[in-house]
Order: sequence, then C-alpha cells, then structure tokens
Amino acid sequence: MDSVGRRLKEERQLKGWSQRDLARETGVNPDTISGIETEQHEPRPSTLRKLAEGLGLEVRDFFAEPALPKAEAPTSPDEWAREIGVRLHGMSDEEWDAYIRRLESVNEIEQVFRELFEERVMLHAALRADKWVRPENRAQRAELMPGIRELRVRRMADLEASALVRRAESLVNEIHEVLLQETHS
Repeated sequence: MDSVGRRLKEERQLKGWSQRDLARETGVNPDTISGIETEQHEPRPSTLRKLAEGLGLEVRDFFAEPALPKAEAPTSPDEWAREIGVRLHGMSDEEWDAYIRRLESVNEIEQVFRELFEERVMLHAALRADKWVRPENRAQRAELMPGIRELRVRRMADLEASALVRRAESLVNEIHEVLLQETHS
C-alpha cells in the first residue's frame, strides 16, 4: 500500500510543484508538507482536505491503493485504521488510555473530540475507495465497519467521561449527542 506521504509527493510532482508551491496554494506550512511526505508525522484530516483541494483531488485519492491488502489484512479495526494512517482510531487500547490520561484541559479534550470526528470522514473515504479497488474484500469490510463504529463510540465515551470529570457540561452534551447519533446509525 502506498503511504499518504508518497501519494502526496507523487501528486505534487505530477503538477510540477515544489513543496513551497503547494504550501502557497493550500496555506499548509512547507515544513508540514515535508513531514508528511517523509512520513515523519501523519496529517490531520483538515490538512489532508486542504492538500487534496489544492491539488484538485478528493481526500480518498490519497488512499487510491488498496487499503486492505489481501494477503496481510489487518484483523481489528484499530490495526486497519493504523494501516491507513488514521492516528486516533489507530491507537491500541493501551495507547489510547495513556493518551487520554495525559489530557489536561477541557480545550485539549475538545480538540481530540474534533479530530476523532474528522477521522471518521477519512475512514469512510478509505472504505469507499477499497470497495472499488478491491471488491473481493466485501466480507472483510462488512466486519470492519461495525467494529470501527464501536471503537469510535468507546473513544468518544472516554472523552465524555474526561469532560465530565472536568465539569465541562457543554462539551459533555455535544459529545453525548454525537454518541447518540453514532449508536443509532
């Protein structure tokens, strides 16, 4: 599977652009673009949208290669998310628990909630792309979709609990509304 960074670099070079050209076009810092292309860090969903828009692409185009390799398909939703480069969904339960414990403020909790929600878009785009690229993976996708939703619901519940501890009522209500939507969809 091609990495997002490799795909970004290929698309940028197809346009004949330098990293600075892409930065000017998208408003994304050239150091960020370099870090993504060299796989030093994973892009945020909002950054991917800016880069895709600047290149005249859809976010899913960064995932054009099969997201689920046939021979070595991930066995769990977090493994699959990690495989396609989605940070928060891709954490193991132990990594997630440690990450949540390090959040110190309501603003940090809110930021993580927003990122988790944005990752949802990337996950669905990757699943749709895989549907077209590897139609034979239908059964595996059918197993992954509810698992990914369950993973997201558990993570949002953890964020809701963290917000409750900090008495952030408006954030608790917002997360709770999204949790209700996730569990009823």
